[in-house]
Amino acid sequence: MALAGFTAHAQLPAGSTAPDFTATDINGNVHHLQEYLDQGKTVIIDISAPWCGPCWNYHASHALKNFYNNYGPNGSDEIVVLFIEGDGATTLADLQGTGGNTQGNWTTDPYPIIDSAQIASLYQITYFPTVYRICPSGIVTEIGAQNAVNLRNSVQNGCSQALTGSQNNVEIEKVALDICDASSPVGFNIDFTNYGTNPVTSGEIVLKENGNTIATSAITGNVSTYGSGTVSFDNITINESSEYTLELSQVNGGAPFDGPLSEPKVADINIPETAQNNSLVVLVHTDNYPGEISWRIKDSNGGVVANGGPYQAGSGAAGAGGPDANTTKTHYVTIPDGVADCFSVELLDSYGDGWSLGNTAHGIEVYSVGMPEPVFDYSAGNFGNSMTLNAAFKTAGILSAGDNLTTTTFAVYPNPSNGVFNFNTSETVSVTVTDLTGKVVYTAAQVNNGGSIDLDQLQTGMYIAQVKGQTFEKTEKLVIK
Repeated sequence: MALAGFTAHAQLPAGSTAPDFTATDINGNVHHLQEYLDQGKTVIIDISAPWCGPCWNYHASHALKNFYNNYGPNGSDEIVVLFIEGDGATTLADLQGTGGNTQGNWTTDPYPIIDSAQIASLYQITYFPTVYRICPSGIVTEIGAQNAVNLRNSVQNGCSQALTGSQNNVEIEKVALDICDASSPVGFNIDFTNYGTNPVTSGEIVLKENGNTIATSAITGNVSTYGSGTVSFDNITINESSEYTLELSQVNGGAPFDGPLSEPKVADINIPETAQNNSLVVLVHTDNYPGEISWRIKDSNGGVVANGGPYQAGSGAAGAGGPDANTTKTHYVTIPDGVADCFSVELLDSYGDGWSLGNTAHGIEVYSVGMPEPVFDYSAGNFGNSMTLNAAFKTAGILSAGDNLTTTTFAVYPNPSNGVFNFNTSETVSVTVTDLTGKVVYTAAQVNNGGSIDLDQLQTGMYIAQVKGQTFEKTEKLVIK
């Protein structure tokens, strides 16, 4: 992806001497390039930007993560991987996936991240991503976005550095247990990845409660390098006040690799919030392509009980922009009384780049009317075409899989505005606007979908609109600029 705002010089020629740098990563650790080279280590630097689609695709391939875990400090400690965020206009929030100019959370991989447009300029890049190999001799070569096996070959052949890698280097992946009902025994799967150079054909994972072993599960099969496997635990009773850890007791008949990846993992127990009544408010924070995004709420049997989108596409390229872009769409969902249930939330994107592009944060929130905090919220990024968030929230005897429901859609835009506010509503509403002293300054008996109210006769500032429909009532803050 070519860059805007960079001077039109060429990339560093292959065979050049790598410009030295000292920089601090986002966790406060200092990295000095020449110091790594003096230790005889090859350094791989990936210069990317949070908004860059091809960069995200390379990040999501886990090539650098795999290479780092096998041959870097998490493994045999023979190489260094540095991720350089090279766009000075982006922020830490963009790297963390919560900003408005990002493909997702870039901080989930283990290698250091350095936020430095200066290094990008120093290395004369003209497009993202640019991946360089710097040999211990200091010679720099652009090698492109390669997988972990080809990265190893590039180091061994291009730098004449023999890599041994790590043996039996297995990591239990992040453990998140979605438990809808902690009062009943549950079963769950635990994933692991083999970062070692040898296949894993046997092993054992131990589940502990407050340090005491309560169950074990055997690793079987043949898991190749960078491959993943799964073990299962059944009939486990979860105590919300306990701490649960998972540990590797042995791999291939011996001790696991002695490194950071084999350390015990503390389970993140997710027992979802409970909606207190049958009136839900779903807030959808759209990206710049609202015609691509939609969502569903599903019950425990997989039945869709609520959905929304796609929204109105804009007139820009590929449907960009428009009144539904980079805004909040409000859906009122009323569900009749029924049995208790546990619900998942599914996010969809027809183009395949998630909810990731635009100048605002993107995601979804679910509120139970009368509760000040959401029962569920999620900040979305580039998840591809779809992602399912299990055990998002539950209900205490108010929902059932077979009940019908009605969904009321309502939004006011633009807000702030110069005085004219448009209404997107699935039913006719009345509107009463007051100033901050409570004085009524405007009323409208009937506003239909696509209608508007004109407040340009009022002074700039904030006003309160009481909006009433046949099935809902809502308070909106209106800002005249």
